[in-house]
Amino acid sequence: MGLALDKAAIIQLLERIAFLLEYQGANPFKVRAFANAARALQNRPESLEELVSPGKLEEIEGIGKSIAGVIREAANTGTCKEYEELRQQAPEGFDELIKIPNLGPKKLRALVENLGIRTIADLENACREGRVAKLPGFGLKSEEKLLAGIEQIKRFAGQWLYAEALDYALRIRDTLERLPAAIAVAPAGSLRRCKEIVRDLDFVVASETPEEVIQAFVTHNAVVRILSQGTTKASVLLQNGMQADLRVVDQESFAAALQYFTGSKEHNTKLRGRARKMGYRLNEYGLFETSSSSSEDEPADPLAGRRLSLASEEELYGALGLQYIDPELREDMGEIEAAEEGKLPALVRLEDYRGVLHCHSTWSDGRTSIAELAEAAMVEWKWEYLAICDHSQVATYANGVKIEDLRRQHAEIDAINRKLQPRGFQVLKGCECDILADGSLDYPDEVLKAMELVVVSVHSRFQMSEEEMTERLIRAIRHPYADILGHVSGRLLLARDAYAVDYQRIFEVAAEWGTIIEINGDPNRLDLDWRLCKRAKEMGIKFAVNPDAHSREGLANVKYGINVARKGWLEPADVVNCLPLEEFKSLIHKLRKRKLEKLK
Repeated sequence: MGLALDKAAIIQLLERIAFLLEYQGANPFKVRAFANAARALQNRPESLEELVSPGKLEEIEGIGKSIAGVIREAANTGTCKEYEELRQQAPEGFDELIKIPNLGPKKLRALVENLGIRTIADLENACREGRVAKLPGFGLKSEEKLLAGIEQIKRFAGQWLYAEALDYALRIRDTLERLPAAIAVAPAGSLRRCKEIVRDLDFVVASETPEEVIQAFVTHNAVVRILSQGTTKASVLLQNGMQADLRVVDQESFAAALQYFTGSKEHNTKLRGRARKMGYRLNEYGLFETSSSSSEDEPADPLAGRRLSLASEEELYGALGLQYIDPELREDMGEIEAAEEGKLPALVRLEDYRGVLHCHSTWSDGRTSIAELAEAAMVEWKWEYLAICDHSQVATYANGVKIEDLRRQHAEIDAINRKLQPRGFQVLKGCECDILADGSLDYPDEVLKAMELVVVSVHSRFQMSEEEMTERLIRAIRHPYADILGHVSGRLLLARDAYAVDYQRIFEVAAEWGTIIEINGDPNRLDLDWRLCKRAKEMGIKFAVNPDAHSREGLANVKYGINVARKGWLEPADVVNCLPLEEFKSLIHKLRKRKLEKLK
């Protein structure tokens, strides 16, 4: 049996213990011990399975014997005595209250002791009645910020980032796949379609003995409550508050059930309409022949009529005269029409990816050295090149690299390349250069010219008007050494809205000047939005799928970026990371040459 929690959940648990200890006024050394342990664990590249092996945790600086025991207990059971005892002394709404931005342990304690705050509703009422502003250390601004934070939480309630949902889905899938009774297992729903935000999880399993599958599902260690349980389906609540639903079908129904429960609703509605016109009825049980006199309404018996034998989704779509439509495309955005004409794109795959761009090292706010990032990119991911793009000097909050330090950083990269180039790998000298408020770039031209790759991004002044922000980005796009426009919208999923910008104008100028648009794979960003990718592609824009990695583990963000590219109808030819090194370098050289000629 696998571990009850993953590494991210353990880190969160340690952070919550530190929060609760400070909330209760515990010894500051103990508070720091748990906070330091969380950071130490976060900085380790090993999997949790490796770390909890005997003696391994105790070797890590910042993790002592006592906290190592807490980590192992939580990894194996899903919680720990230390946390449960602390949690019992916290307000009932603690899990929601700590999500409010800028509400630290001491402020929460003041609210509980002085105003009797127990839940978010209590806090919202107290703020609206002006009681919070009167407390020492708060004031009107604090009250306004708390209300804004509460509104943000209410707005995003019941939604989870794709990466978090995927982690739970894989844990449950792996358990179900180990069952002898499970013939086939697949996550479905919005997760399978790689939506950036997921509201619940869906699983489809083929089995002749569904009771065994249902029992394994409802007793999984990620489950905290059974919502419903029948003979072929069940619903549960998971540790993070997400609902998960399971449907068990016979093997003959599996392909149709998987297609049906994958969705989207709009895609399925159009597909069922097509089936009707062809004399079929499509539902979760299969594709059935109907008589010419059949009504469009679903008959009382969903199995009525002769069922076509379909071993896969590919056969199902084929029976309807369509190319197979990848799950990522099933959003009713023209995919059925394209499939009918045989014009669906051959979507980019992780296997097509050759060079990783936009990675941060310990030279700015990254947690991994350049050498370690390069080794991981080459050995673990089998990529051919890596671009180090640390923050520019104005980004003091991210330890931006000063101009006088760039020479030393480049010398370090040269030394690394002397070791790695004989092994067929190269590190490129780059930067993520801030776009200033007026659209100019943070580094002067002579510095940018020496870079082999420049990503330009906005990290400040998000509240500009649409016109101002659009002009700011356009000026940056036209810069001769702006190779890639980074995280175009500035959004942070479930945390910060995209800033106002005219995407049509941005794409028009980017297409005219040849500037590459980034698809940022950070699971908190996934920016550019997939809904905009197809439009930009049709305008001739090229894309860079980048991890925005700040650690060795962060390189895995490429997978999330590839998902976005696939949902955006992109093929390998649309993604510059799919180019061999020399072709990529040639592309950047030609791009800069073209821009300089246009500026003459």
